[in-house]
Amino acid sequence: MASSTHTVTMAAMDAMTGSEFEDHVAALLRRDGCTDVVVRGGRGDRGVDITALTPDGRRVAVQCKRFAPYLSITSADMQKFLGGAKVLRVSDISLFVATCRFTTDAVDIAAETGVTAVPRGLLEEWSTGAPLTILK
Repeated sequence: MASSTHTVTMAAMDAMTGSEFEDHVAALLRRDGCTDVVVRGGRGDRGVDITALTPDGRRVAVQCKRFAPYLSITSADMQKFLGGAKVLRVSDISLFVATCRFTTDAVDIAAETGVTAVPRGLLEEWSTGAPLTILK
C-alpha cells in the first residue's frame, strides 16, 4: 500500500494495518535518504518498530502507532519507547510517529529526552512530500 513514489493521505494511513503503517514509515525514511532501514515491528521488537541510518550515519529508532485520530499518545507510551530507543537500541535519533496527537506530558517528555514526536499533522506533511528535518 505504501510507496515512496507517491503521496499517502491521512485517510489512507488510517485504513492501514499496523504492519502496513510501519512499511509506509520505512518508505518515508528511505525517501529521505536513510539506509539500512529495517522494520522490526511485532513480537520481540523491544519497543522499536524500525531502525535505520541517516545519510550521515546516525542511528535512528522509530516507534509507529496507528491509533484512531481521537486517541492520544500518553506519557506512559513515550516512557516505554524511551527505554527501547535510548537504552536497548542506543539511537542517535528517536522518532515517535503516530496517526494521532500527543498529550502535553508526552510532548514534554519527548522534549526533555530528545525524542522527535511526529503527530498526525506533521506525519501528513511528511507523507505528502515534506522531508523530516531531523533526518538531514
